[in-house]
This record gives sequence, C-alpha cells and structure tokens, in this order.
Amino acid sequence: MDNNFFSEMRKISHNNDMRSKLLMHGIKRILEEKKEEPRLKKLLRRKKRPKAVPRGWDE
Repeated sequence: MDNNFFSEMRKISHNNDMRSKLLMHGIKRILEEKKEEPRLKKLLRRKKRPKAVPRGWDE
C-alpha cells in the first residue's frame, strides 16, 4: 500500500461514511496485488514462524 492511502485514512474521521468505503477499496486493492504476485514470491512471503511456547504462572 502506498503512503497516500494511509494519509487519507488519517484525515477522515472515524464516524465518516467515506472512511469505510475507502477502507474496503484499499482491502480490495491489496487482494488484487496478492493475486498478481508470482508463485515464488508467494512462497517466500509465507515465512515459518516459530511456535509459541506457553509458560507457567510460577516462572
């Protein structure tokens, strides 16, 4: 996403109806960009994250 999108989101108040439309448009654009990515880039984007190890309360 470009910085222009984020600056527009900061300018619009939370209770404005245009904010939700702009947000939906931005999400659709992100999904379209992900669909057009090459397969190798998709595989590299899916990093393996280390699994969280739960701790006890008395540690």
